Amino acid sequence: MKLAQLVTAVFVTACVHTTAVNGADESDVDALVRLLAGEYTNLPQVRAARSTTSEWDSLPVEQREVHHMFATAVDMPNIPGETVYVEWRHDNADGAISGQRVWAYTPSAAGIVMEFYTLRDGGRAILDGVITPDPRTRAITPADLRGYPEGCDIIFRASGQGFTGRNQAGACAFPQRDSPDTMKVDAVLRIQPDLHGERTYMWFAPPGEAPTGDPHVEDWVYMRIK
Repeated sequence: MKLAQLVTAVFVTACVHTTAVNGADESDVDALVRLLAGEYTNLPQVRAARSTTSEWDSLPVEQREVHHMFATAVDMPNIPGETVYVEWRHDNADGAISGQRVWAYTPSAAGIVMEFYTLRDGGRAILDGVITPDPRTRAITPADLRGYPEGCDIIFRASGQGFTGRNQAGACAFPQRDSPDTMKVDAVLRIQPDLHGERTYMWFAPPGEAPTGDPHVEDWVYMRIK
């Protein structure tokens, strides 16, 4: 399957909405976490891109790399919501850590809210290499994590056999470390039985100005292994 076909297969049903996922209603955080937990790889996406020169040349450098993804439901009583620790590794399950996040889910009237956290040193000291539930995660506190800016939370609704999540359009903005510009992000996340997909639109704008022009777009497709 070519890259464009693979990405379309992930996101073409993003607007399809149902009221139940395998019998669970849209506030069923446990159903979402059970569906997300597992191991994934983006190897099929990378192989598809390699098969077509034009698609490979247009792919952002970071998306030419193979990443193995672990999503592990963990117990963090000091962090609001049901928590999942996500760890990406270069190339395969035994590769070096390439990324880490904590995703926390809580029910709301609008759907399931997902909060993002990066890790501070204390969080990394506990979470590095955690790919199965570990009692040490109970020691994690807000001081060990760094939350995303206000407006970056994702609202998940039931969709097909899983969930689709989006942030409020135009609400998520990040200051840049090496530039006065602000990065504004709109994201769509898909959690389905066989995959986890992310499409992110990014604009860069001077402080106080609205973004203009075409966004930089990144598509990540992680197929389930376990």
